[in-house]
Amino acid sequence: MGGKLFNLPRMPRGEYLAIEAEVRRYLDVKLPGQHRIPRYYGDKPDFGDMDVIVASRPDWGEVRAEIARDLGVTQTRAVGHVFSTVYRGLQTDFFPVPERYLESAYSFMCFNDVGNFIGRICRRFDLKYGERGLAYVYRREGGNYRADLEVTRDFERICGFLGFDHGAWQAGFASLPAVFDWVIASPYFSVAPYLDDGESPLRERAGVRSTVARFIEYLSARGIDKRPTLGDRRSYLPMILAAFPEADLGGQIERERAAEARRAQIDTKFSGKRVMRLVPGLEGKALGELITRFKGSFDDFEGWLLATPEEEIDRRITEFAALLDAELRPPGS
Repeated sequence: MGGKLFNLPRMPRGEYLAIEAEVRRYLDVKLPGQHRIPRYYGDKPDFGDMDVIVASRPDWGEVRAEIARDLGVTQTRAVGHVFSTVYRGLQTDFFPVPERYLESAYSFMCFNDVGNFIGRICRRFDLKYGERGLAYVYRREGGNYRADLEVTRDFERICGFLGFDHGAWQAGFASLPAVFDWVIASPYFSVAPYLDDGESPLRERAGVRSTVARFIEYLSARGIDKRPTLGDRRSYLPMILAAFPEADLGGQIERERAAEARRAQIDTKFSGKRVMRLVPGLEGKALGELITRFKGSFDDFEGWLLATPEEEIDRRITEFAALLDAELRPPGS
């Protein structure tokens, strides 16, 4: 949350470390093995907040109330899925995630904005990196539909694919410049999104994320101008398939394409425009009601639609519209 939710001052390193140790000891008993606190670079002088990743559970609402009570917390606020508190003058944010994503969320959130820097590189491959690990972004032609197809949650494998030194990440970084050096060492890193796009969302992010702003300053001050020549983002799919065979990404893509073909066939056979053509004058709320009720008259509407010739579909729509009109018509009219 950036530590600004409660308008608290930044906390000096020594005080923060003492509070973090207290929270760790408490959570080791309260949520053993079910929590992570992201790491930070070695000489970080002060902190705006403390992030705590916890495995979500059905009774999380009750558990978080118990945590607040046990820690003597009186200031809390829920923003989306994040439960923010003030513990001993420090904004302490709890991020619940499904247990299977506990480790991948931890990797993503370590070392300030490193996860976002990695995510920016991943875009060049039609990949997405975030709290749920690495995913391939499948897009349908000529539409807004997209699906994130899981590739891996193994951060070491992700580092290997992108050319990052996972051992250095594990060892930690002594300073923020050391973090930046690690990021730009990837053979796929480019300064373009940081230095070229003056009005980009990334520049806007720099206005609220000091680490991003400092990274941009670092690139400029050191004259770093890495601009690797990369191919079309779709051309890297074979490389992704070869690097992560266990993900069955090829199978996932084929299933998406099959679903796309099925959807195209369904849209060809049934649509609001088709109903309006068959039932002149029908529009707006009445059109929506007819469509809803017509679909609801089948146990498996899409299955019936795919198996039925278009002439029969048209006949059934017209017939259903006439019956519905008779049902809704006032008596004696």
